[in-house]
Amino acid sequence: MTVFRTLLPAEAGRYTSHLLRLPVADRRARFMGGMSDDAVRSYVDGIDWSGATILVALVGGEVRAAVELRRDPHRPDRAELAITIESGWQGQGIGSTMVRRAMVLARNRGIDRIMLFCLSDNHRMLRIAGRLDSRVTFDGGEVACDFDLEPADAFSLALEAMDRGSTALTMMLDHGGLPRAA
Repeated sequence: MTVFRTLLPAEAGRYTSHLLRLPVADRRARFMGGMSDDAVRSYVDGIDWSGATILVALVGGEVRAAVELRRDPHRPDRAELAITIESGWQGQGIGSTMVRRAMVLARNRGIDRIMLFCLSDNHRMLRIAGRLDSRVTFDGGEVACDFDLEPADAFSLALEAMDRGSTALTMMLDHGGLPRAA
């Protein structure tokens, strides 16, 4: 079973493990260049969790996909988004689902524009951006995808509340199920 939820700062190691499992090509696509294992560890250690939200897809307790949403410190109404999906879980709609959830979180926090950057050969990411109606700008080997977001409304707030309300249950499922009665 796949469990979708926000990663807690104390679980940064799970995110590191996920990023380290990415093949070279996927790591290159995520970071727009090569990253050594040590550089990945340093990257995760340097995350400012006050401005970042990481949504994950957990399968069997392991992070298999993540969407990292980082608020722009100079423009609090803007954020950057990055997606990683391990090879065995690509092509199943997980990326689109997670990006939609990240957009709801962003809307509810006053963010009106999300930017996503990728390499021009990242066809999976470009398909997701196209399905979600982004403006796409090509600049040499890099692509910028712009998503304009509507302001928060009752529906977006309810969607997030339902997601958050199920977090305790999904965390229990993620850790092996509900406790047994004595």
